[in-house]
Amino acid sequence: MHLKYFLKLSLAVLIMLTFACRKDNQSFKYEQINDIKITDTKTSFTLPQLDSLIITPTLAETLPAGDSFTYSWKIDSNVIAESKNLRIKVTLSPGTYQMIYKVTSNRNGIFTLQRYTIIVTGAYPDGWYIVNNKNGKGKVSLIRTDDVIFDNPMEVANNKSYPGKALALYNFGKGGFFYYFTDQNVYRFNMNDWLELGDKSSVLPGLATPLPFKTAPVFMMNTSKFEQFIVADGGLYVGVSGTNSDNVKPLTQRIPGSYDLFPGVFPSTFNLTYFYDNTTMSFMQMEILSRFLKYAPATTTPSDSFDMANVGKKMIAYDRGVTTLGDEGIEWYYIMEDNAGRYLMSITSDSNNSATGVNQKMENSPEIGSATNFATSSILKQLYYTVDNKVYLYDMLAQSARLIYTFPGSYVIKDIEMLRSTSKQLVIGVNNGTAGEVYYFDINGQGQFSNNTYTKKFTGFGEIVQVAAARQNL
Repeated sequence: MHLKYFLKLSLAVLIMLTFACRKDNQSFKYEQINDIKITDTKTSFTLPQLDSLIITPTLAETLPAGDSFTYSWKIDSNVIAESKNLRIKVTLSPGTYQMIYKVTSNRNGIFTLQRYTIIVTGAYPDGWYIVNNKNGKGKVSLIRTDDVIFDNPMEVANNKSYPGKALALYNFGKGGFFYYFTDQNVYRFNMNDWLELGDKSSVLPGLATPLPFKTAPVFMMNTSKFEQFIVADGGLYVGVSGTNSDNVKPLTQRIPGSYDLFPGVFPSTFNLTYFYDNTTMSFMQMEILSRFLKYAPATTTPSDSFDMANVGKKMIAYDRGVTTLGDEGIEWYYIMEDNAGRYLMSITSDSNNSATGVNQKMENSPEIGSATNFATSSILKQLYYTVDNKVYLYDMLAQSARLIYTFPGSYVIKDIEMLRSTSKQLVIGVNNGTAGEVYYFDINGQGQFSNNTYTKKFTGFGEIVQVAAARQNL
């Protein structure tokens, strides 16, 4: 019996070996894979919000013939395009984004990926605001740092009209927004996209006097950037600045007191901000988190150049002078006036203390009594002032001024502003009738205009009211 099973097993093994030894006549076809690579060298893009992002990837294939592809572009898992090349208008908020480009073969489903870094800045990041009036209505234009001009971005962004004549604009660097004052209202706008964030009802609901404003209001933050101040028609309004526009609350009602402030705010130490009362001709002050405006104490020591509690002169203008790194040291210059003439005065401050500085009568200065615009350097002891169509340079050390530039006779200079970050560019807004023009002047080491002329000219504005640096609060 065991022999019987053994013979059957032997026969089965023999059959298996026979089939195993038979020649294999099967043939297999092997298909090469089309290897796709994206060979772009530029994978990072920085551009302003609302600009067009254009990317034309370069694809390298090992077997290009006969293959087709499907494409996708994703940001944060959201498909933004399904084309080989990308061309979109960037509506993302300012920030840094990772974008994934995917190319998939329709033949075999094999895909390749490429990562791009997209850095979105504000649509209107830096440059100069040009506040102007055209056809009886105010607007704010922007000359961007790349010299692109935006004529009226607030109306474009909000798809609405803003009535009233323009008075002034002041920007709020910490919170990313700015205030725009007209003779009929006050508005708050986002700096990045110019979307409206509020008007008088949410900014100054307790305004003491009915609109229209009698004079152009001003806005400024204190040195610690924790509080904000608005001076409107001689009254002071105060509010906590917050960290962004969502934290900002309406400003207080007019701070009580019998005073008539010059339209200016002068941050001093981290705990103190100065103002000037043109009625009593003396400085006033407010401490941080205080809501009481009081007169500055007398400064009568031998080292003081004037008494802050009894200046005895009317303030007509101011500008910021030398500033140390970190803004812990500030110098404010003031143009004062009495019956004897005009004077240049200053207050210097660090994080803890303030002191009087310059006090000199501006003699040997042609037409100084008629000057309407002033701008000081932050690196040189020099000041620029204008009369009608003329620009003068005042040397504080020599205590004298000289004419350095004259516009055509029909032009009137409306505003001058120093590029505060370098003090090597003076921006001048002029009006030729109701038409406004803006000029950039480069400044050399002696304070003169390079080549005695302007470097850039921009036209097409309405009658200019103010020139203000974008994104710079101080």
